[in-house]
Amino acid sequence: MLDSKELSVSCMCGAAKHSFTIPTSSLPLSTHLCSCDISRRISGSLLTSYVNITHSPEAPKPDLSALTPYKSSGILTRHFCSTCGTQMYLEYNHDGHFEAATGTLQVNNTDKLVDYKAHIWVGDTPDGGASQFVTHVNGKELGRFLQDSGKSKVIPLSWTSSSSSESLKNKIDRIHAHCHCKGVEFFISPPNEFSKDAESSYADLLVPYHSGSSDNPKNHSWWLPGHDRFLAGTCACISCCRSSGFDLTFWAFIPTANITQDSSSTKLFSRSPYWGTMKTYRSSADVTRTFCGRCGANVFWDGDGRGGLVDVAVGLLDAPSGARAEEILAWWPRRVSFEEFALNRGLVQGLADGLKNWAKRNEGVEYVAVGEFPVSVEA
Repeated sequence: MLDSKELSVSCMCGAAKHSFTIPTSSLPLSTHLCSCDISRRISGSLLTSYVNITHSPEAPKPDLSALTPYKSSGILTRHFCSTCGTQMYLEYNHDGHFEAATGTLQVNNTDKLVDYKAHIWVGDTPDGGASQFVTHVNGKELGRFLQDSGKSKVIPLSWTSSSSSESLKNKIDRIHAHCHCKGVEFFISPPNEFSKDAESSYADLLVPYHSGSSDNPKNHSWWLPGHDRFLAGTCACISCCRSSGFDLTFWAFIPTANITQDSSSTKLFSRSPYWGTMKTYRSSADVTRTFCGRCGANVFWDGDGRGGLVDVAVGLLDAPSGARAEEILAWWPRRVSFEEFALNRGLVQGLADGLKNWAKRNEGVEYVAVGEFPVSVEA
């Protein structure tokens, strides 16, 4: 029996690659799902996870020449691909060890390679964030820690800060969104009379794209499940996984008419050019992804077939109520987009089940049926 296993990681474009060997006794590799402010702002995701790739002092360090370093705190430096924006590594100052983002592992399935132990830094959310979406993985309940695992208070599933629920009662004019370094900033206003003017030919979040029934020839405004909020959902497609570096991405579907570059709404959304420190990467023939060139944050998924509508990385939203930004976002609990292609099936099945249970805990409230899509409102 082999006593070691060789694995590799890569960014989406392939400019940054690294192979490493780990003892089989260390499998599966332990990790946590992190909800901290920094992780959300450098990724755009509500949950990030990394695994140790240097299990001994002699282990070779990854080549960083194709990467941009970003010192997000006094504890560590993050490294992301300068070309495609994939978050690749954490480099810890105290001992120089490296951890790789779990979505960069170059295998078809990570179920037997990665073991999700618990949620950490839930206290930064302050509404519980996506830790309320993923309660179990492979039948195992995940602990929920206010800060670090084993070093802080264990909190119940129902935990929220005292300010979170109160904030939902207040009407908002706009929500600020920004990456960690604030090189990219913008503002999102609630739905208005212009929000229906956007166009989208399909809605995979509601109906699987490959089923052929996600087409939207009559351009029903599925991104508006109600009158006062935009639809938000989760995605497990390989493209999002590889481009972000993480297994799960969290998108809000926002008309560009509701996005401005400033709080006074004088600078409108712009593609030519995008603004601030945003860089672009063409991840497919008809998709442009944007990320911050300074801190690496995932910002927009911008499809050519969606006139006036973009996917916004939810982790950038600075909503008064917390990470889920429910004063402006209505989360879709019936489906994880492209869940059938998940890199870690156990994690994504846990998310799919957890979303349904989350809807039931919230008095069974889902959101209205969208156009002709077969999506009933009962939880």
